Amino acid sequence: MTALRRSLAALVWLLAAVAIAFGAAGLVTAMDAPPAGRDRPELTMRGDAVVTPALDTIDRELVVLSDDVDALGIQARGALGALGGNDMTTVDTAIAAGDALLLDIAVRVARIRAGIGAVPLIGTPAAGYEVSASVRDRFERLRAATTAVDGLDAAWVRLTTGSVAASRLSGLLAAHDEAVLAAAELGRDASYKKAAATLDAADTAITAARALSRVLSRTVDITVLDEWLDRSATYDVALRRLYDALANVGGRVTSTVRKAIAAEKAAKDRLPPDSRGLILIMSEIGRGGMSGAVISIEEARGALTEALEPPASPSGSPSPTPTGAP
Repeated sequence: MTALRRSLAALVWLLAAVAIAFGAAGLVTAMDAPPAGRDRPELTMRGDAVVTPALDTIDRELVVLSDDVDALGIQARGALGALGGNDMTTVDTAIAAGDALLLDIAVRVARIRAGIGAVPLIGTPAAGYEVSASVRDRFERLRAATTAVDGLDAAWVRLTTGSVAASRLSGLLAAHDEAVLAAAELGRDASYKKAAATLDAADTAITAARALSRVLSRTVDITVLDEWLDRSATYDVALRRLYDALANVGGRVTSTVRKAIAAEKAAKDRLPPDSRGLILIMSEIGRGGMSGAVISIEEARGALTEALEPPASPSGSPSPTPTGAP
């Protein structure tokens, strides 16, 4: 009987110990459980007050950064529009302004990223219970915003490369036309040998333009450009033959001269009547890289704008302003 009593007593103590163990585990679990709801202002008020001023500073820097990117987009669109009108002076001015803006953007992004790295509490174990989820979300949104400008350097390089190619091509075509006009002036003065020699500069410009055309063919359709160059070169050959024929007969009109005159007229009739073809060429070059660059800049600006606009709360009402925000 005594042995039975001792066994029952031991069983009772065992059950009591198990009950106590489960109770303690439940108490610990309850203590470790996160508070109900997403934020508990009474628990995170102090942490939010420490973090929010740093985020406000970053927010203001990002607003200026967004304005800079917007200004860069204006210069890019201006360069593209001027290129289509063959206004290379405006293109060069826009590129210079964009270069300065891009430098300002790089400096500001470096400062913003340094500020992000210096935000107190965030990134420490204490952030999980001392900083509200809404403030932590804001930090992540602002940090992600800086990545929006990562591709701007490459986009601007594409834009400037296209503008440089277009500027060089424009210069070559202008040099060609000037040489042909100078030769024509000498021809009218019966200086046929000098006129023919002056066309050497036109040949040099055409040769350089053809070399540039081969480079551009990797990114744009050069059909119009090549047609322009072919017709111009054909006319240059016909004009040179006319001057050579006139020089050989002392300006007299012979059958050879008549044939040369007819050939020069036929080649001249095949030349474009105005500069619309040249404008099309410049537009094609722009679409080969500059348009893509403009799009990239606009996308960066849109990403920054989105990052600076707090998301709407689930109920559709505006999200509360973080503690300490201006």
